[in-house]
Amino acid sequence: MSYFIKKQKGFTIIEVLVVIVLCAIIIMAALGLYFASDKIFKQTRPISDVLEEMRSAIATLDFVFSRWGVGVPCYNNNCTIGTNIAACTSYPPSDPLCINCNSGDFISGCSDIEFYANLEGYGFVVSVNGTQANLISCRLSTDENDNYYYIWQGEKIVNYNGSGSPPIYQLLGLNPNNQDCINFTGDSNAQVNALVNGTGNYTLQPGDMITRVLYKVRLYVDYDSDDKGYWLYIKKFDMGRGTTYTTKLGRVKDSNSFKVYGERRAIKVEVEFQSQSKPEKTLKIIRYFARL
Repeated sequence: MSYFIKKQKGFTIIEVLVVIVLCAIIIMAALGLYFASDKIFKQTRPISDVLEEMRSAIATLDFVFSRWGVGVPCYNNNCTIGTNIAACTSYPPSDPLCINCNSGDFISGCSDIEFYANLEGYGFVVSVNGTQANLISCRLSTDENDNYYYIWQGEKIVNYNGSGSPPIYQLLGLNPNNQDCINFTGDSNAQVNALVNGTGNYTLQPGDMITRVLYKVRLYVDYDSDDKGYWLYIKKFDMGRGTTYTTKLGRVKDSNSFKVYGERRAIKVEVEFQSQSKPEKTLKIIRYFARL
């Protein structure tokens, strides 16, 4: 009987070395990609940081300036619109588009401004039946202690003869579930019933416009000792409730990083935002706002 033994052949040293070299090349390539992507990430992170700061702040600025002068009553119910931006010398102002410059001027740049704006909702009276008023409500707030409204007939505040401040009214029975002007079907929101009560006990008339009492808005730059940096702030004083709210909008380079320039009835806003991860990285934004 014959037996055949098959001879097994292993890897040669050259084959092992080739495999090692190939593995080393793959590992080095992967490490190269990792280090390259990490370098790119570190380079772009400061830009991403400052863009994140900028987006939120610019969205807020766009909103408050879009409401600048909206729903602002005028002294003696008589508005005077000039060719240039006027100062807000008293309340109510003669010019609803007035702006106060608290630091600097509108030629070289103002770094601290104040103006009036309606930042909340409004309503329109469709019909009245006795003591019940039928309204189309557009974000009319109904929270407790937040029931402060002006009532308009055309461009005039009702029951306001120019002495002191315009009368502030309260609405009763306003349904808090119907605060949107338009629902998802594209129709007007469900109408709500309101019983009128407040100064003078004015009875609503069809065609009356109701606006939330406005805010005095201040935009300025200040140093935050906790964050060790300059921030753009917005301070809102509720003219109805008498309460002040202050919010940080975004980190800026220094105290001169926010400037407002007057250009007849328009304003130019320049803001230089700063990256928190790398303070030397900044991004300047320029916006124009105007009223006709």
